[in-house]
Amino acid sequence: MRFRILVGIICGCACLGSAPNAAIAQERAIGDEAWRADITAVADAIREHHPRPFRTTSAAEFQQQFQALLADVPKLSDKAVIVRLAALVALIDDGHTRLTIPRQHPQIGLEFGHKPTPPPHHAALEFRQLPLAFEKFDDGIFVIAAREDLKDLIGYRLVAIDNTTADKALAAVQAITYAENSQLEALMGADRLSLPEVLAALGISRSGEKVLLTLAAAGGAQLRQEIRPLASGPFTWSDAFADGPEQMRHRHPDRKFWSQYVSDGNFVYMQMDEIADGDVSMAEFVVSTLQTAVDRDARLIIDIRNNFGGSGGLNKTLVMSIIQNKILNQYNRTFVLTGRRTFSAAQMLVNDLEQYTRVTFVGEPTGSRPDHFGDPEKIRLEHSGLTLRVSRLHWSSHAAFDEREATHPDFLVRWASAAYFAGRDPALEFALTLRDVSLKQFLRNAIPRGDLNQIGRYLLDSKRAPDTYASDFSDVLLELGLEFEQDGDSEAASLAYQVGLHFYPAHEEMTRALQALSSD
Repeated sequence: MRFRILVGIICGCACLGSAPNAAIAQERAIGDEAWRADITAVADAIREHHPRPFRTTSAAEFQQQFQALLADVPKLSDKAVIVRLAALVALIDDGHTRLTIPRQHPQIGLEFGHKPTPPPHHAALEFRQLPLAFEKFDDGIFVIAAREDLKDLIGYRLVAIDNTTADKALAAVQAITYAENSQLEALMGADRLSLPEVLAALGISRSGEKVLLTLAAAGGAQLRQEIRPLASGPFTWSDAFADGPEQMRHRHPDRKFWSQYVSDGNFVYMQMDEIADGDVSMAEFVVSTLQTAVDRDARLIIDIRNNFGGSGGLNKTLVMSIIQNKILNQYNRTFVLTGRRTFSAAQMLVNDLEQYTRVTFVGEPTGSRPDHFGDPEKIRLEHSGLTLRVSRLHWSSHAAFDEREATHPDFLVRWASAAYFAGRDPALEFALTLRDVSLKQFLRNAIPRGDLNQIGRYLLDSKRAPDTYASDFSDVLLELGLEFEQDGDSEAASLAYQVGLHFYPAHEEMTRALQALSSD
């Protein structure tokens, strides 16, 4: 998919080279040979450091795009070179292998690094920012923040950029996202839509100097407004919560972790936005917070939806503390909220909790593959000063041959714009309403999507856990199969019967049900 999109980028960028080469060279901060040296350094670093660089893109395709970029350098502007180079790196499909696109206002952009990325050697390489920020929800792309004078646009849905529809624009910018799944791709793609020079380089808009946006209000009325990039001076920024109700997940954006006991609902809310030590150690925070939940006889909510990772070795205290606590290590007692920003070391935490505990996952799929690469080598390119990161290690999930693009929650709660702008948190609300979570409920969600990893988790846990190893769950699978048949979902019914027969091969009623379904 990325290869086909990249071909379009090459065609789109050709227009940037339509002026005489000499004119382009005069406007550039970096010469042809210096750019070629940096481009070559990027390709060499990926081949040298990455454990498996060509997992999704062949080495031949990567080499073809690399050579094409080297050849095209004389007819490209500096920023067109950066866009093409970012697209080359994005072919690796690895969230930790990335070329940072330098921005004039990096505090606005989506940043995964736990330390600030240094600016390039030349200010002319920094991309300008529209005075708006976008987020992709299930029902579209929306303005979630804006410069103070444009704050009335917050909550509007993006319809088009110049003559390019929002969906087509998002598809185009995904060529320069380093996402490894659709969750992270949507998050990063929406962020890239606020960079006018990127939009121009990709052929989404006609100019990097101004962008014509078509936006739709909640009632459907549309407006068209020409937007220019932010100036280099100070400005006031407004977000969706400046005048609205405050969600717990946005309460302390400056803290790595924090917790609060909420008497209304009797739960302890524990937010972890980074896997790292803070003012106190993460271990001390975890032990104290879990003890509060036990002392209060409260449910525990662990929110890692804003967690881009950190140091995976620090996960051990939380995982072990839950394993060792019979009160908290129950599906009805501890809930973990996940989403598209659950990435890297936070994904490793999900992996461990999925394997060893009985927590219940609620929210969206994670923004990382369970089986992924990480611990990147950080390289600053000699001539441009751009920052490249290349994964050095393979972090395997607990499951052999785990090809999942994400970890799906036990209960999916979609990311909808209406709830977001109303200051509501449907995932948290859903977790607080769950009572007496059953094996049947878990399987009802996992079987239709054919998630064998999750199905195996539930059933093997029932088969092996000390308090349930003797339980007979054949009736649950038979009931589900019959219910799926009644709903007209024969594929899910067949899987339910097959899984049941895997554990209970002599089950006569299940055998007859599968045979009858297969003969239809």
